[in-house]
Amino acid sequence: MSAPLQAVPTPDPARTKLDGLILVALVLWGLAQLAPHLAHPAIYNWDEAMHQAAARGTHDTFFTPHIYKDPLYPSDIRHWWAANVWMHKPTGPFWFGALMMHVVGVTPLALRLASLLGHLAAGAAIYLIARRPAGRPWATLGAMGFLALPFGWQLVQGRFFGDVTDCTLAGCNAVAVALLFHATRQDSWRWGLAAGAVVGLGFLCKTGLALTPLGVAATLWALSRLRFCPGPRLATVVAMVAAAGVVAAPWSLYSAWRWPQLHDLESRVTRAHLFDDPTVDVGPWRRPLDAVINEVNRTSFQPLPTVLPLLAFCWLLVRAARKRELETVGLALWVGATWLVLSLGTVKVPAIAWGAVPAVLAALAIAGSDAWRHPVLAAMLLAGLGTPLAMEHLPVLTRLRESLPPSWDQTRTLPGLAEGLVLASCAAVLTAVVFRLARRPRWMSLELGLLASAGLAWHLAVTLPVERARYEDEHVDELYVSHSREVGLALSRHTPERSVVFAALDSDPPLSFENLSLMFWSGRMTYRRAPDVALARERGYHPYLVSPLAEPFAPVPGVPPQAALRAYDLEAPLPQPAPLPDGITPLSVRQGNLEVLGFAAGKAGPDRDRYAFYVRALGPPQTLRITFHGADGIVERVLEPGATLRNPQALRGAAWFILPTVGPPRAKVTQLEFGAVGQRVAVTPRTP
Repeated sequence: MSAPLQAVPTPDPARTKLDGLILVALVLWGLAQLAPHLAHPAIYNWDEAMHQAAARGTHDTFFTPHIYKDPLYPSDIRHWWAANVWMHKPTGPFWFGALMMHVVGVTPLALRLASLLGHLAAGAAIYLIARRPAGRPWATLGAMGFLALPFGWQLVQGRFFGDVTDCTLAGCNAVAVALLFHATRQDSWRWGLAAGAVVGLGFLCKTGLALTPLGVAATLWALSRLRFCPGPRLATVVAMVAAAGVVAAPWSLYSAWRWPQLHDLESRVTRAHLFDDPTVDVGPWRRPLDAVINEVNRTSFQPLPTVLPLLAFCWLLVRAARKRELETVGLALWVGATWLVLSLGTVKVPAIAWGAVPAVLAALAIAGSDAWRHPVLAAMLLAGLGTPLAMEHLPVLTRLRESLPPSWDQTRTLPGLAEGLVLASCAAVLTAVVFRLARRPRWMSLELGLLASAGLAWHLAVTLPVERARYEDEHVDELYVSHSREVGLALSRHTPERSVVFAALDSDPPLSFENLSLMFWSGRMTYRRAPDVALARERGYHPYLVSPLAEPFAPVPGVPPQAALRAYDLEAPLPQPAPLPDGITPLSVRQGNLEVLGFAAGKAGPDRDRYAFYVRALGPPQTLRITFHGADGIVERVLEPGATLRNPQALRGAAWFILPTVGPPRAKVTQLEFGAVGQRVAVTPRTP
């Protein structure tokens, strides 16, 4: 059999210009949704802390990604969170981040730009993929919805593990599939080379999960040979595979040769995500067979109803079987293969299927565009969109879900999917019966289609960005909580390159790994353990101490007074604890067992400053309540002793310690109030 003939469409210049304008508008929309606060200083644990530290290490030694460049203590290659050479994730995003550090400086923004570009590329690709089967308006809505997903915002901002690797994977997969479709329609193996090169880049971001476009290309070719649907020529598929290999193979081969033991271990870790291997630690993310369509999709697509992605995929299958279009069949293969393979795998972390989310948004766009022509589809979409409301008022749905077999683990225990499937099935059957009995009335198709299309369009264009904005407003202050930035930058400027930092900390801030954050900002190896000055000297390193307390060592110059931590030179002991730093506003306020000695403030971000309150404990440390008064109203902060990251016993004997917080701009504060109804201290506003 031979492949069906391909009609090469002649581009319409007006439409090509329109596509360009829409793509520019989508990029601007994506920037508005994702770019604000992208340079925030908070570095979150799991996984951004490791990724930022590895990117900083890659910046220093480009072809040797590392966290600890020259460990003082023996490192175990199994402990990837404290590794020497770091290969727990592919190196592509960290190369990009390291290059960006030469452009924007050593800030978290450098690596996050890769996440932003990945999402913008995915949004543009969704439009290009969906514009033929769904039309430009719905393709635009699908791309807008993807760029406004709240979980996507979390990933781009580094607030959820996976972050940059999953964002770049989504972008590479979407662009590669869009290029594959274009190569097929143009009958061009050269465009196949471009698609393969993007697959290779994706492999350098997320290894095996980036190979999906190659599987889609090969399957489309096989289906075209069976005359089922249009597909690429064999030369195009071969060009894709060759280009992907040229881009991805050199680093894979080099790293396997350079660090064979580490490469073998990380390869086993990757395989253990699909095939159970009790000898490999994959964390607490072993999940049942149905986790992808339940827990994973619920996290990825919130606040959309959990059943909606599955309904969109089912419609893809129906339309692919009926129309056999290139894009529809390819999208069905992309989503189906991803969900099937990951469902059969052992590990299912929340963002594991993010590489297929662009395809699901394209599928939703196609379903929305078809709803007015297919009343059964419209009824199913309406039922899916109405599932949350129905669950509140129809308790029988919960009882039906709980009666499912125990083998359907998450479908039985997590609300949403089972109820949605029941409602969608009932709506489909009822609509089909009524539609036939009423002799297929046109008005029924139009009314149901209008309701379903309007409801889905509202969710994509309004509900998603509103929910994303709500989530951002709820968590924006957390983005500017950083204990390490100021002290780390001072260490990077005022200490020799061969320095090592010992962090005198008993705990980490919420959602942070402080030693990794310190390593990123300072560029110095950091250990959260008792200082070992002798070992540091033996290895040729100058030792420094970072602490929130007054320590009996000479302070490192350049640490601003509003910093949450102070830095000290362990080679320069003092006869008594270091004095209060210059630049603070002195106070003498007593609240309970605490005496506030002074405070300092400095810019933390838009409309907020970072404050450091210098406090002495006259007894067991207590909570310090502070109210900022200003023309814009009042802001209250409750500072627990644990905000120092030290145990209460260490605070009691200190000459002073720092309680940090983020508050309103210092220039807008007129009074500080200490205690619930306590002492007020007038503050002279400073010029912004």
